[in-house]
Amino acid sequence: LMRTREGDALAGVLMIDMRSGEYVFVRASAVLLATGGGPTMYRFHTPSGDKTCDGLAMALRAGLPLRDMEMVQFHPTGLLAGPHTRMTGTVLEEGLRGAGGFLLDGERNRFMQKYDARGERATRDVVSRSIFREMREGRTTPNGGVYLQMHHLGPESVRRQFKGMVERCADCGFDLAGGLVEVVPTAHYLMGGVVFRPDCTTELEGLYAAGEDTGGVHGANRLGGNGVANSTVFGGIAGETMAGRLAGGRPLREPDPEAIDAAIAAHEAPFAKRAGDLEAIREALFACMWDDVGILRTAGELRRGLGRLEALQGELAACGVDGGDRAFNLAWHDWMNLSNLIAVSRVIATAALAREDSRGAHFREDFPGPGSREASDYTVVRSRGGGIELAREPVRFTRVKPGET
Repeated sequence: LMRTREGDALAGVLMIDMRSGEYVFVRASAVLLATGGGPTMYRFHTPSGDKTCDGLAMALRAGLPLRDMEMVQFHPTGLLAGPHTRMTGTVLEEGLRGAGGFLLDGERNRFMQKYDARGERATRDVVSRSIFREMREGRTTPNGGVYLQMHHLGPESVRRQFKGMVERCADCGFDLAGGLVEVVPTAHYLMGGVVFRPDCTTELEGLYAAGEDTGGVHGANRLGGNGVANSTVFGGIAGETMAGRLAGGRPLREPDPEAIDAAIAAHEAPFAKRAGDLEAIREALFACMWDDVGILRTAGELRRGLGRLEALQGELAACGVDGGDRAFNLAWHDWMNLSNLIAVSRVIATAALAREDSRGAHFREDFPGPGSREASDYTVVRSRGGGIELAREPVRFTRVKPGET
């Protein structure tokens, strides 16, 4: 996202044409940021690997504020098909548990009742935390997760009611209807994102935002199905707002040429260094975010995670790629994707360390209570001079006040 020379508005977007590897600057009077989220910095995740929080990283580099970034939603039942397969992390729908499916530990014992009276029908965050605790205690399946069992409901009934899920499991060698399926909590959705207004405008003139790139729509814990509603509703609002603002025409703004040159230089940097092991950095990022900034959090783990992330950022900066052919240079794009993931991961960890209570998808084992509702606030993070600046904003209760039902 390229600002004007004065810095008070957006002039356009710097892009890379994958077919040639050339930089293309697109001038625009209005830009909609709607790249989706994609918490693929976690070892187990539902989004495809090409979703790497690029929009949020672009917003950070442009100096825009992000809110609620500690609120990362994990879906309790991601398919655990073993290492080195993209199917691991794929969602198995909550309707399976809703219909009466059981979760079993590695010794094939049900365990949810000891964590919540609702058992397997508890909310996503509760079930995810419960499974993680079983995993942490070592009561796991061969691949390190827990089992999902459906056959007690009748195999034929399961095949008829959940045809798509049965086929998905069969593709990975599991018999959902008649056997056991290994599952694991999987990073699914970011409730946090760019601070924006109800009409989808942002603090940067000319930039609009919608969907999972934005924060504040879902509070601390999104309800199932509302991700699509978010994109549809606010996508429509963004289109209407942009069309209204541009009615009658608006002149294109002049970009800051020095900022464009600096951005190009930053993305050319890996070609000046010896090619390194990007996969090792990716695996280290997976381990850091899963172990230290994951489902259950403590101050010590979060501080350790921030240290590891800073080190990974340095390792990536020192890691080069082969620049022999810029066209479809996937190593180069992997480098940029990892840079974005590490930047957003640092923000998630920083916000999680600052929030010393447990709300929604964010759970601190050292601060398990929700804290005072009257003093409720949300985190706001910006990138400043290579560092991260965090502020707190009070929640404005416009409909329901604390204590009201």
